[in-house]
Amino acid sequence: MSKKNTGAVVQQSLREKINAETEAFLASGKKIQEIPTGISGQDTQNGSRQIRITNKKA
Repeated sequence: MSKKNTGAVVQQSLREKINAETEAFLASGKKIQEIPTGISGQDTQNGSRQIRITNKKA
């Protein structure tokens, strides 16, 4: 099996796992909430939470 085929098998396996987990979630009576485009999950009351990649001091 080539490396390319191995990657495709892994991707398909992940898709199947996600589908199974989603079906189990929905079957348990829970619902998926769709968030409209343009809505942010970031809390504006607490300001932005930027990720700092380096520790360089300016």
